[in-house]
Amino acid sequence: MPPKAGKTGKKKKKSKEELEEERRQAEEAARLAEEERLRAEEAERQRLAELERQRLELLGQFLAAEGARLDVQLAELDPLLRQCEHERVRSRNEALEATEWERFLRCVRVPAPRQRVEVTEFLLRMNESVRDEDSRNMEEAFRACEDCRTMILETRQALLDARYRVVGPAGPEEEATRKVRATPVDWTRELESDLRALYNIINARIDRFTAAVLHHCDEYANERNEIQLGHVAGTFKWGVWVNTAKNPRLKVVEMPQLGVTLDIPKQIALANVALRVQHRSGPASDEFFWRCGNQWMAVGGVLVVDLLALPPGAKKVRGWTLRQVTALASNVQRVPYPIPPAGADPLTWQSEEEPPPMGVTAPLPPDVVLLQDPLQVAWWDEPHQIWNVDGISNVAYDPATNYVSFHTTHLAPLALVMSRTRLLPYKRWNVRPTGGRNGNSAAVTLDCGLDEPVVIEVSIKTATLSSPTWPQLQSLLGVAMPPLDLLQALSDRGLHLLPEDRDAAAAGVMVKERATEEAMCKDLALLGGVFLMASSRWNQTAAPDEALARLSEVADWEEGGRTLPQHVTRIFDKEKEDGERRVLAVMRRGVKGVAFCDALDKREEYPRLPGTESVEAVKACGETIFGEVHASVLTLLRGQFAVPGAAESPLALRLSASSESLELARTTSPLFTATLAQTMMALRLFSFS
Repeated sequence: MPPKAGKTGKKKKKSKEELEEERRQAEEAARLAEEERLRAEEAERQRLAELERQRLELLGQFLAAEGARLDVQLAELDPLLRQCEHERVRSRNEALEATEWERFLRCVRVPAPRQRVEVTEFLLRMNESVRDEDSRNMEEAFRACEDCRTMILETRQALLDARYRVVGPAGPEEEATRKVRATPVDWTRELESDLRALYNIINARIDRFTAAVLHHCDEYANERNEIQLGHVAGTFKWGVWVNTAKNPRLKVVEMPQLGVTLDIPKQIALANVALRVQHRSGPASDEFFWRCGNQWMAVGGVLVVDLLALPPGAKKVRGWTLRQVTALASNVQRVPYPIPPAGADPLTWQSEEEPPPMGVTAPLPPDVVLLQDPLQVAWWDEPHQIWNVDGISNVAYDPATNYVSFHTTHLAPLALVMSRTRLLPYKRWNVRPTGGRNGNSAAVTLDCGLDEPVVIEVSIKTATLSSPTWPQLQSLLGVAMPPLDLLQALSDRGLHLLPEDRDAAAAGVMVKERATEEAMCKDLALLGGVFLMASSRWNQTAAPDEALARLSEVADWEEGGRTLPQHVTRIFDKEKEDGERRVLAVMRRGVKGVAFCDALDKREEYPRLPGTESVEAVKACGETIFGEVHASVLTLLRGQFAVPGAAESPLALRLSASSESLELARTTSPLFTATLAQTMMALRLFSFS
């Protein structure tokens, strides 16, 4: 038999002293590790602090040199810029005097927006006139509405000018023109307040007039006891139909004075109500434009359809006519649709079923461009401050008669609507000189995805529409007017090219900082008579305080200059980097100045400029021509760079313009450059492209 395996002995239990020694050794190792970690962290902190010190020192030196260079350049430019601003201020003052004289000759009955005391008195007087006893005077009521509309048009243009005016350095003449407004923001708020007050006066005046008519509606009945009135005064069309028959077989109410036909549901045909229709067309008919919270805007005017409660009927006793005077004698009471049942609170009652829709057929102005596809009608949702498309159906347009028809379950302000961002973002844009050598005109071309580009010819103090050549725009084609007037007229016709910051989300773009965008427009406008300019595909990739564009010098004026549309397309499509028709990319870097960059459209990736986040990055800033900031494009294009060795650099030679072109840019009319800058700023070329 094999021997039995020996029993394995139990592990000897460690003594208390051994355990204590192991614990002490572990604590010592942990302490040493912690000390090593802290030493490493301190060493890293000191290293980073030293790097940050070096970075800040280098950055301070770099910024000091940059600031000194910019100060020298600004001092060189100061006489030119001040002379240009002097000419612009003088021109503005002359235009203001001419406008005042022209208003005097036309015997305008309303004050100008800048006459603040007179405006306040006018608003007070108009508010008091709403409460006048003789409120059934139709001519007087609509004359007051037309006066308010005249003032709305002038106030709207003043508001546009306040928002898009591009100014240079303020001199004594500029300060002298600031008579009544402390800041542009305060002036803008005053104008917006005026607009709200004027629209409220129009609505109150029409409500007061309508209430008086309904209070005496029996006096307007015809031989068949039908009561229907209509009136047309300028751009205001007003009509009212009083339901006297309560005929369930009545299907259609026609208002021939307005050109409007209503297919009424049975519920309205049986109700003791009046139906009021207002059609407001022409410029500034959309009182909701400035406060609309979504992307829609009205085109072709606003059609307001209201159900109104009828006052107690008149009684004739022994030759006397007795009328009960209630609140309805001086103001209207709107009846909601669907009509609440008897005893229900009209403010809180909600129908459980969708009411039958009302059919509406109405004319459109002949100069409206219909770009929304498919066509969309909306109703004004006052609680939410939006144009709402819910409850609208069967929208149709008859081009033969220029009538639009639709069904609606909401009786409220109704309008054919278009997205404010229908033409945004711009696919491409370019600016090309059109006046030849020493010329003072340029064409701004926008590719908005339409069958024709939008082309606006800008010259001294005026802009002219050259394209599209659609029939609806014939009244504007070839007509010179201030650029903001032209853009507003296009917007009134459905070609909206006045984007705002609120449109950025719907357009899918990033808004540039106001100061950056304005400075870029002013800078590039200096080159408007000498250089070709175009959009950059990398503009939206750049930061909000950076704006990009491409330039190409026109150097062959003896041969007529390659400035035709086909030349511009070919030059910027090829993007040659050398030669006479080379293309350069420039970037506005905030309010500091402008610099060259390598961001041509043909680059596969966006070539970012060196930053200042590290010592190496700051060093790189001082070693490359790209990103070196200059005070203006006029100094940038001289090709004089502070980078070491730049004088012998082929890149510096390639990036510089000829002295002849720079001299032509300096002698370009300041009134033309100011007009071009304002046009570019109003179009928001750098925020919406």
